[in-house]
Parts: sequence; C-alpha cells; structure tokens
Amino acid sequence: MKTIDRVGAFSGAAFVLVVNISSALVGEGSSGADSRGQRVLDEQQRFAANPWTAVAFAMIFLALAAFMMFVGYLCSRVWKAGWLATTALIGGTLSMLAYLTSAAIVMTIFVLRADMSPELARALEDLDGAGHMMQLLTLGVFVLFASGAALVTHTLGRVLSWAGMAIGATNIVVLAATGLATNEEFFAWPFLLVLLWMVVISLRLGFARNRDTAPAAVAATAG
Repeated sequence: MKTIDRVGAFSGAAFVLVVNISSALVGEGSSGADSRGQRVLDEQQRFAANPWTAVAFAMIFLALAAFMMFVGYLCSRVWKAGWLATTALIGGTLSMLAYLTSAAIVMTIFVLRADMSPELARALEDLDGAGHMMQLLTLGVFVLFASGAALVTHTLGRVLSWAGMAIGATNIVVLAATGLATNEEFFAWPFLLVLLWMVVISLRLGFARNRDTAPAAVAATAG
C-alpha cells in the first residue's frame, strides 16, 4: 500500500476530526430573542465577534476536501463490484453536493446578517435543516452500497461490511419512516453512526499492512 493510498484512506478520519474541531471553535450559544429568526441572526453576530470563526470556516473547507478524497479513494478500492461501487459513488457525490449547499447557506446568512430580516434568516435555516435530513438518504446510500461492494471485493472483513450495510440501511429507513419530521435532532443519531463508520473504515484501511510484498518477491525469484 503506497503512501498516497494511505493519505486517501486516512482522509475519512480527517474529515470527522476537522469537522468536530471547527464546531468546537465556534461553540454553541443561546439568545433571549423571542423570534427564531432573530435568534439565528444573534447567533451570527456572536460568530462575527468570535476571533476563531474565520479559522472554523477554513477548516470546514478542508473537511469537505477530505470527504471528497475519502469517497474517491473508497470507491476506487471497490470498483470491481460494478454497479454497487457506482451507486456508492453517486451517493457520496450527492452527499458532497448537500454539504456544499449547506455551507453556502450558512455563509450567506453570516455575510448578510446585518441586512437580512429575521423571517428570511429563519427560512434559510429551515432550508439548511431540510438539507441535513436529506443527507440521511445520500449518506445512507453511500455507506450501504460501499459496504456491499467491500463485501463483494473482500476489501473489508465481513463484520465491518455487514455493519456498514446495516448503518446505511438504517439511515434510509429512518428518513423514509419519519417522513416530514419537524424535529431535526431526531436525525442526529443515524448521522453519528455514519461518522463512526467512516472513522473505523478509514483507520482500518489506513493502517492496513502490505501483504503483497513477500509473495511478489517469491514469485519473482521463482521466475
């Protein structure tokens, strides 16, 4: 396994780590405003006063780049599984589009916070929340079919492959079963399962040992 391949493998764990660090930098706050839209704008003002906000935004961009790398790397490892790998790539690509859209919405609210009405701020936040819910579908497809492809190609062990398929299917079923849920917090636990899967798979592939060196050397000697 080449060094560049390990970079691709570890990019999944890097994505999860950098996302959590960026969230910790901006922190969480509360506002006493009665209007939900006004609370959103007050939160943006708090971000503007935080000296770490610019660093947090930069880390989000790096995290998104790491996610792209991980999707590309993992799908390249399981490409022999045919349509399973292709479907996983589609799910990962759509997840990235959802992440980019969410980041664009957050940046729009932040940049226009002084000129934006509370009603518009709330509408954009609700749009962002709906996008997070739909990520259960795209991430579920990515994890489900990537794990299925890994099982077919023997890229991962049976336990990790079946666990990934269960996590991916859970995300899809939860979204389908709840429909238009009004509580976004309900969707947090399936999403956390996806992040856990990404970390485990990333470390598993990143720390994989090179087992082809000895057989290749023996074959060359025999030839």
